[in-house]
Amino acid sequence: MTTRVALAKQHGVTEELLQRLDDYEKAPEFTLKQKAVLRFVDAFYLDHRQIDQTLWDGMREHFSEEEILEIAWYAAFTTAYGKLIHAFQVPREYEV
Repeated sequence: MTTRVALAKQHGVTEELLQRLDDYEKAPEFTLKQKAVLRFVDAFYLDHRQIDQTLWDGMREHFSEEEILEIAWYAAFTTAYGKLIHAFQVPREYEV
């Protein structure tokens, strides 16, 4: 089990929810708020230049500007961290 999965489980995320993560748009287990964050993080990771007004509006329905900034900073940090892990070929057992 990766550290990420263990951490998610410590915060009450079930195995079933983790399994539905790849298809979160169709998963009724995810709230609209959770789906808004997942859309944002997906777009940020895949190509931050493609984040459009609709995506920003969806985030603003559920979060304050300060919360959106915190989410964006976390997405930026974890994206950069993942790229460093890959670039330096850090073994998976050290992955966070």
